[in-house]
Amino acid sequence: MELEYSNKNNRRSKVYIAVGVIVALLVAATVFIALQASGLTDDVAVETRTVVVAVNEIAARQPITEADVTTRTVASDPTNATAFTSVDDAIGRLSGVTIGVGQLVGPNLLASTTEGQTFSILQPGEEFDPDGPDLRAVSVSVAEANAVAGTLVAGQRVDLVVTMPITPPAEETEEGAEGAPAQLLAGPSTKVTLQSMTILARNGDQYILRSDLETSEKIVELTAAGGVFTMVLRADQDDRTAETEGSTIDQLIEEYEFPVPRPPDFEDRSAGN
Repeated sequence: MELEYSNKNNRRSKVYIAVGVIVALLVAATVFIALQASGLTDDVAVETRTVVVAVNEIAARQPITEADVTTRTVASDPTNATAFTSVDDAIGRLSGVTIGVGQLVGPNLLASTTEGQTFSILQPGEEFDPDGPDLRAVSVSVAEANAVAGTLVAGQRVDLVVTMPITPPAEETEEGAEGAPAQLLAGPSTKVTLQSMTILARNGDQYILRSDLETSEKIVELTAAGGVFTMVLRADQDDRTAETEGSTIDQLIEEYEFPVPRPPDFEDRSAGN
């Protein structure tokens, strides 16, 4: 017996497809009408602004060149409100931090906003506070041998150790004449004086340090009195203030039990022979 082919299933599938298409069109029409009613399909003008971006990675404390930056047009929003709008605003300035490729460039990333200036007293992003300390830049001469072998660079924090020539007054008797040997002797005295000072710039043996006005006066006086400065580098994370006693020759002799030279007794040696 030969079975006859039926296309009932085929017709039923076509009906389902047609119904699905009609339902999809109805849903789309409903959504479109709702959007029209809400005004979301109206053309909205997007405000844009031109900003300066880095096209090369710019290392910290490096002058920004024309090849390092370009401009882009972006949607204006608070994230780019402080970015420069012209490359002329950035070229020649000194970067305060490392600036990545594609990063917006603005005054908050610069060490100096003055063209040709290699440092700024204020830190990147720091604003002037009229109620804050009287910040200044002061220079100190430090030989390479006294400055971590001359390896110190701008941005690092150091402590200043000063060696001063000390000449105490001679002891006097009641009559005013020189009397018994003085208890205090002339000689060098070494002490850490100023701590956690930021190097703003360096030119050979000349270091420019961030300071306040009162501290600047002390540095100038120590220099005038013949003080010899030594810079010791501190870890970036170390904000502690160390307490030290300083050091003199007599203290070192006592602490490390150095033998003290004495005049030879030639008479005893002759007698022995």
